[in-house]
Amino acid sequence: MAAVTRRSYAGAAPACTLTNSITAGDTTALLTGTVTAWNSTATGPFFMVIDPGLVTEEKVLVGTRTGSSLSVMTRGVDGTTAASHSAGATCYPVFTASDADEANTFASTMTTRGDLLTMGAGPTVGRIAIGASTYVLTSNGTDAAWAALPASVAGDSDQLVLGSQVFA
Repeated sequence: MAAVTRRSYAGAAPACTLTNSITAGDTTALLTGTVTAWNSTATGPFFMVIDPGLVTEEKVLVGTRTGSSLSVMTRGVDGTTAASHSAGATCYPVFTASDADEANTFASTMTTRGDLLTMGAGPTVGRIAIGASTYVLTSNGTDAAWAALPASVAGDSDQLVLGSQVFA
């Protein structure tokens, strides 16, 4: 599982139904009902459930939604199996165990006051423990690490330059 997957969420999205039957191998579907409050895939894919509470319940990762048309669907996710569904099957966006597991990965990585989260190759979540007194956070262009403040700056606060980055 990738450690970071940006997904789209929308509250109060009403249940809709499948317009046509779909087979277990289909990766597109058309919905009937009001989808204006459904997730936009502009910020990432979203999960939905088809046939909730039935033996054919299936969770699907929807990659693209354009109006009531869904495509680039990954079927049978979150512990479910891809299945055939009849026209009229109920479906709606859901929060899944996969979502909770990713959030828990971040939360459980932070173990000590002062910890910082990092992303490694993979991507995997990593932890940098707080640095020693007088250490500064440095980068080699790929990874962050603590390093001793250079002696040339340690006694002269006018020489210390702090960088910042604004995330939008």
